[in-house]
Amino acid sequence: MSAELTFYYGNGEVATALSGASRKKVSRNFNWIWYLGAAIWFLNAALAMRHGNLRMGLTNAVISAVFLVAGIFFGRQAKRPGRGNGRRPLE
Repeated sequence: MSAELTFYYGNGEVATALSGASRKKVSRNFNWIWYLGAAIWFLNAALAMRHGNLRMGLTNAVISAVFLVAGIFFGRQAKRPGRGNGRRPLE
């Protein structure tokens, strides 16, 4: 079941925000971007170390690790069953 929220502006423009299954599908499809970023930063770290810049290489390796952890975290969030945004419902 997908809920839809529509916003109307003064000049007749309409914007629609989808929630539920549609938003989950988008987050699952775009989770790979974190892993791609981790791979690119790791490649950048390897190139920096190859050229003898140890400080830049280590910095890029840390950034690569942050992207990898973010990819794992958001991947688990996208696979969680239940309410789309992970928030508890109002009671």
